[in-house]
Amino acid sequence: MLEIKLKGFTLIELILVIGLFSILLSFTLINMGAFSSMKNRIDVDLTGNRIINFINNSKIYCRDKGKQGGYIYFNVKDGNITFSSGLEEIFKMELPEGFTLNQVSNDNRIKIDNRGITADACSIKFKDRKGEMHCLTMCVGTAYVEFKY
Repeated sequence: MLEIKLKGFTLIELILVIGLFSILLSFTLINMGAFSSMKNRIDVDLTGNRIINFINNSKIYCRDKGKQGGYIYFNVKDGNITFSSGLEEIFKMELPEGFTLNQVSNDNRIKIDNRGITADACSIKFKDRKGEMHCLTMCVGTAYVEFKY
């Protein structure tokens, strides 16, 4: 008698393999969501600290050069911050992809005099990739900038 052997997988084997793949896929998707959230949080912290450093470096530049002050301009449309002294652009900072600036003051500028002092108090607000608003507050007279979450 001839035996015919059929090669293939049984239905139970296929269901087990598909089940294992779906479990692995679900863990991967959960971890990707957590990674995205963590990356956004790190970028928020980094952006807040970079803006504070940008303001402080602009003040130091004006104080050290002494001849004239300058302006920090917040370009809400393009999502960048520039510091100019006279007609020369000294520093420029781009916000991370997906972050947006909100209006900073009436003209989106902060004036710094030749002593490195600002006469403008303002709140610098930006949105992250998730649409959450974050705020930096700049006080007058104390040269203090605070990042609030």
